[in-house]
Amino acid sequence: VLAFFAQIARQYAGVHPDPAHPTISGQVVQYILDHVASATLKGAASQLSYHPNYISTVMRKELGKTFSEVLLEQRMTLADALLKDTSLTVEEIARMLGYNSSNFHRAFRGYYRRSPRQSTEKL
Repeated sequence: VLAFFAQIARQYAGVHPDPAHPTISGQVVQYILDHVASATLKGAASQLSYHPNYISTVMRKELGKTFSEVLLEQRMTLADALLKDTSLTVEEIARMLGYNSSNFHRAFRGYYRRSPRQSTEKL
């Protein structure tokens, strides 16, 4: 499951920094993908040896989004892909992404304007 999760993360990341010259925001997005359930701004700053305020400023400048917005976007993209492409339950996916069930439902509905269960229905 973890290998599949990593494959989905790479496929749906949307940001593919040049490995020879990765941007700070690209490194932060990679940190988020690597630590999707537990990613924090402080954690990213510590791992990348930058101040959290600096990371926030650079992300806003390079991506036009805050750390929290990018984290939510990555989690929701992964959640939607996992709901559509796996047989994992909504609760299992919520736990994998660092949510409890009710918070996951609220975040998913707020982001996509539909319930997680509606994503699992075949059209």
